[in-house]
Amino acid sequence: MDARITSIGSIALRMALGYAVFGCVWILGSDHVVAILFQDPASLTIVQSWKGLFFVLLSSVLIFAMGAFFMRALAASEYRYRSLFADSPEALVIYDLDSLLIVDANAAVGRLLGHDSTAMIDRLVSDFMPQPTTDALTRSLPRLRELSQSTAVWRLRHQDGRELDISIHGQTYLEKGRRLRQVLLIDITARVRAETELLRTLDELASTNERMRELGHAISHDLQEPLRQITSFVQLLERRYADRLDAEATQFIGYAVEGVARLKTLLADVEDFTVHTGPQPESVAANAVIDTVLNDLERSIDGAHAQVAVGGLPRVLADPRRLAVVFHTLLDNAVKFRRPDVPCEIVISATDEGRDWVFRVQDNGIGIEPEFRTSVFSLFRRLHTRQRIPGNGTGLALAKKMVESWGGRIWVEAAPGGGSVFAFTVPGADA
Repeated sequence: MDARITSIGSIALRMALGYAVFGCVWILGSDHVVAILFQDPASLTIVQSWKGLFFVLLSSVLIFAMGAFFMRALAASEYRYRSLFADSPEALVIYDLDSLLIVDANAAVGRLLGHDSTAMIDRLVSDFMPQPTTDALTRSLPRLRELSQSTAVWRLRHQDGRELDISIHGQTYLEKGRRLRQVLLIDITARVRAETELLRTLDELASTNERMRELGHAISHDLQEPLRQITSFVQLLERRYADRLDAEATQFIGYAVEGVARLKTLLADVEDFTVHTGPQPESVAANAVIDTVLNDLERSIDGAHAQVAVGGLPRVLADPRRLAVVFHTLLDNAVKFRRPDVPCEIVISATDEGRDWVFRVQDNGIGIEPEFRTSVFSLFRRLHTRQRIPGNGTGLALAKKMVESWGGRIWVEAAPGGGSVFAFTVPGADA
């Protein structure tokens, strides 16, 4: 706007200078010519009169042209103003920094606050603010009068009584000696509420993690002691009174010892699940992790006469210990849930999906029905009895937790020809 005013002023100055030069040349030159051509005083008077009338006429035409030019420029400026301000979809308001009266407001402000924008003019800005925002504005007035631009967050009151969180982007300028401030209002109520809800959720998550740590401590210390005591006394009972007990009583003692051992295993699995230490991602070769896991599972793989085929696997960005837990769980399950009448075959592969790699562990085992392909990742979820297939139902839940710790996801699909395909994502080493 300042550059446009300067341009118009420059044009006006050039036109005024041109008119002055033309007037001087006309007066001096025409008088000299007329004096030469007309010696008779009566004729000279008549010619001077017509010359003056012609000059007045020409001046009127020039003044009209200049006035028309500036009126068109003013109309164009007014049109642009109406387009940029009054008809803008963004909420805009102008107020006086000394009186705090609203000078102008567009229709978008009226829609934002539920008022007629024309009725807002000449009202105090504080009429649309709760008291804390009014106090904050009063304190910031000296700074606003000095700054040309600034940003803040106000809380404004809607006509229906609701309070809205509004982001304010303002600019101060002078107009006819008045300090005016034009501000852009952006409703961020939904965003502020979402951020507040997110912070509340994070607080709850922190509390939950703290309770999980307390539970892990209780499992590893407080709950283990009674189990050790029960085991010791049951075994002492068996040794001291073995000659006085019949076969059924001895069997019952065996059941008790077995139950305690199973409970200890369950508690250990729960402790592994509840312990939450941040992952330490690093660039790791997936084939090296697989080799370590295959060495750990060598006895069970050989016992099942399973064949494990490993393709060329990439380097990924993950905690190698957590990646090993996932592969260990999936390979162990593939061996456990094999079909007795079919040689166990397991294939490990990976495909590039952009920033992530998708690893697949495919088997030809008994498979998983579609309705259970989500619930198998729940803690202690078992689809078969312990007598048929040993385990506590914690492996897949722990694998899911490990995969999600690096931002991945895990799922299961049906394998062609029977069996299951467990797939999970890992960021590539260059992610």
